Amino acid sequence: MKIPSPFLPVRAETNDLSHTVYVLDRAYTFGPDGLLTSVVSQGQELLAGPMRIVMREDGEAGVWDDNYPENESESFIQRRTDEEVVICGAKQTDRFIVDTASTVDYDGNVDISLKLMTRGKTVAQVFGIADTKPFLYKLDCLWLEIPLKAEAAPLFTMYPDGDMYLADGSVREKSTTSMSGRLPEQSAAMPFKALLWLGNDARGLGWYAENDRNWQPEDPDRAMELVRDGEILLLRVRLLDSHPQKWREDPARGSDFYQPISFAFGFHATPVKPFPKQPYLHNALHIDCGIKVKGNYIDFFADENRYDRLVEKGVTTLILHEKWNKSQNWFELSEFTRHQLTTIVEECHKRGIKVLTYFGYEISSMAPIWSGLSEEVAMRDPERYHGGWWRVPFQRDYRVCYNSRYADLFINGIANIMDSCHTDGIYLDGTAQPVICYSTEHGCGWHDEEGNLHGTYGIHAIRDMFKRLYDVVTSRGGMINVHFFGCVNFTALPYIHQTWYGENLQFSLMKGSTADMALDYFRAEYTGRNMGVPVEFIAYENRPYWTFENAVACSILHGILPRPNDIRHPLDLMSDIWRVFDAFPIAQSAWCPYYQNDVTTDHEKVKVSYYRYTTLSGRVQLLAFAVNIAAAPVEKVTLSFGEKVATATDMTTMEKVGFTFDLPAYGYRILFVE
Repeated sequence: MKIPSPFLPVRAETNDLSHTVYVLDRAYTFGPDGLLTSVVSQGQELLAGPMRIVMREDGEAGVWDDNYPENESESFIQRRTDEEVVICGAKQTDRFIVDTASTVDYDGNVDISLKLMTRGKTVAQVFGIADTKPFLYKLDCLWLEIPLKAEAAPLFTMYPDGDMYLADGSVREKSTTSMSGRLPEQSAAMPFKALLWLGNDARGLGWYAENDRNWQPEDPDRAMELVRDGEILLLRVRLLDSHPQKWREDPARGSDFYQPISFAFGFHATPVKPFPKQPYLHNALHIDCGIKVKGNYIDFFADENRYDRLVEKGVTTLILHEKWNKSQNWFELSEFTRHQLTTIVEECHKRGIKVLTYFGYEISSMAPIWSGLSEEVAMRDPERYHGGWWRVPFQRDYRVCYNSRYADLFINGIANIMDSCHTDGIYLDGTAQPVICYSTEHGCGWHDEEGNLHGTYGIHAIRDMFKRLYDVVTSRGGMINVHFFGCVNFTALPYIHQTWYGENLQFSLMKGSTADMALDYFRAEYTGRNMGVPVEFIAYENRPYWTFENAVACSILHGILPRPNDIRHPLDLMSDIWRVFDAFPIAQSAWCPYYQNDVTTDHEKVKVSYYRYTTLSGRVQLLAFAVNIAAAPVEKVTLSFGEKVATATDMTTMEKVGFTFDLPAYGYRILFVE
């Protein structure tokens, strides 16, 4: 296959008994036992020591035979191509063996299969000419431990969201912003997480697992632990806290009767690709989302010559929400739908505007294939279908699982629509979010040893589909724009051009808030720089409690912009802001966020971020964003820049305001400083 841009072919080097695999801006080193000993991102080491497996067997700590290559079991490269490198490793104690196979993909994903088994007999023991030492093949625990540098991982994101149990007995409870933010200063524990990223504002390491099949933590709420030990942050995964339930026979006969047990998980260092120097990829208007459009889109745009208004306001991309298509997330377009879409695309293309169409996570009751396909492809919780979104034309739309043949329909359908209607890409609503599915129809549901039904987070299916989708869309010059809801699926991000975050926050913000902006939450999840993918912010106004101006404030402070969702306001507001951003040489500037610059203010609730540009004559110019992060106004705040600057102009009013001014609650000023 052709390696897609911006990625490079995988390269592997063997040095003594270790193997280092190089991918774009990252390197993974595997030791003699096949486990990771180093993870480097952007030249920075993330690990504080080698990954290790902790085992207790029959009441004693398991002692690994680490005498490689004397034991003739050192790790080796099983396969190498431009697309991937597979490294196999083995470990052994007196009673047990652990084999691993690690597949490193060109995008930096590391998929690991770990197999636990009992130790077998030698040839001499089989023939009875050597003694066989009697053992009880009893396993007390099997843990995976990943020591990270604590300084490299002050922030986190996790999915699914939930409580975090702290060492002092308190609980960091689930909330609107609990899925991301700053890690507690003390050790913590949590239930199984399908996605867990630990890092900082620039880089990090993601852990993932589709399910907890074969796991046996003593306390499900402590299946995963973050243990602080000085300069080390240890991620501990409690795969087994007791003898495996699958091994039911007498432990004395375990060597003969215990079958291998598999565990599947993986890692992905971030950023997954270089963050663009110009992260504001377009000036996008997203219609009919939050603020609804009455009637058909073709009539809406024909009225009042709204196509020309898009040009007037600087729109470069029009995103059509779900109602462009009569049948939600279906790819056989009705006669009217095809006419409507081609008309809108033609009118926009005449004016140099690109068009993205909505697709999502659903299978619609209106789709002709519902009766024949829904049972097979629909996502299920233990008792029923997931979802049930209602819309017009009257229909119900249920979650579809892309770990089914719907993925093929999805990819082929999008390719056909882009080819026949000449669209410029896709907006995907939640498609990359690995919601847990319990369906046994397509293999997500599985039963444990006691017959209980469990589910799977379809990480691999989504990742594989996005790989294929990326080829389809980019080969046609298009963009993939994805909405997430309280989830950072770093395994799919290599194949996404831009994300749209923030809808989960709207549930509380729209009701009014007196809390400060959740700065650490934004830093972990919404800047995009630590992941390598630009972000836009989603905002639904509910004046006076929550305004689009408030959304601008919390966005620009973190180097992102909110996406307008109405052709009047907030498009009018964003049009003026786009003009400011378009006029400043952002691609040639350095981003200096409030947590990494020398700006001081005389009010703790006012933060300042800026872009720094140096002219050919050596003069410094700043595009600065002064933001009040609090729900109360601030009067006469004074800013002091660490730069040699003399004037500040408010770019929304074009008035010279100097460095002392007022800021409303959750308010902002965009300043040109020189």
